[in-house]
Amino acid sequence: MMNVAPFWVSVALFSLQARAVPTESVAISATSTTSTATAPSCTSSLIASLCSYPEPGPEFAVAIDSRASCWDYCTAHPPCNFVIFSAGNPTTGTGTCWLYPGENYEATEGSSNCANPSLSVYSQPMCASGSATAAAGACAATATPSAIASVCGYPAPSDCFDDCIASAGASDCLSQCAKAKSCSYVVFNPENPGNSPYTSGSCWIYPNGTFNAGSVTDCSGDPKQFVYNNSCPKPSPSSSYVPSSVTERPSGTTTAAGTPGSTTSTATSSNGTETADTSIEATAGSKNSAPAAISFTNPLAVAVAIFIWRAL
Repeated sequence: MMNVAPFWVSVALFSLQARAVPTESVAISATSTTSTATAPSCTSSLIASLCSYPEPGPEFAVAIDSRASCWDYCTAHPPCNFVIFSAGNPTTGTGTCWLYPGENYEATEGSSNCANPSLSVYSQPMCASGSATAAAGACAATATPSAIASVCGYPAPSDCFDDCIASAGASDCLSQCAKAKSCSYVVFNPENPGNSPYTSGSCWIYPNGTFNAGSVTDCSGDPKQFVYNNSCPKPSPSSSYVPSSVTERPSGTTTAAGTPGSTTSTATSSNGTETADTSIEATAGSKNSAPAAISFTNPLAVAVAIFIWRAL
């Protein structure tokens, strides 16, 4: 006689798998993919072709491989109201990019009295969106920093180990302030011969309080510190926030639906008084929690399993 036990065992196992229902639902989180967007295409308008124009400081003249790269450099180093490309090699298109942060183009300072002008003056680059470009920062306001004071001798933050950081300029300093957990104002200390706030230096972050003008000292020369208020303060959390999972029952009881491992709260309104009961829902398979129980909803599947077990 042919042994049919393996066949019935397969049938039973298939039936058990098909009918077994966990007593707890398992939350499924969708996995989102993030695509890397290409940089926006930016252009700039030619203002003038010159033979000469006052050169910026050495920290604002950089070797560049093309006019378009000069526009990108202007975009990445705000504030940049205009830029000058000084042509170098006519074959490769390379040259030098001159930046004048915080300044406007002055036509009277330039000269075009020559046969072959080598300086191309371009307006502030514009992106495909039609708006002026700005360096990637915590918010748009960091692109055009405006100092509330230019001083000397202002004391460093009490926790300079964490709140004194290197910075590419005042704009970057403000951006780091806006990204910080707490920042009320900053002091930028330029470290360059021209003492410009638009080049590298150190950024002092003050988590709280306000700038104290009485703590400064007299300057022997030009100011060496630039003070900026946080131009991008974080919004305060709203106390009236209601999660989207909260549903209103007809009886007047509001229930916040929970997920495995989360905290479930129930608020009941009675005579204008709200009470909240909080319970922790166990997560199936989590540490210190019992595994999810299996409920067999098909009596036939149970009977077949018992029959085969006894036959074996």
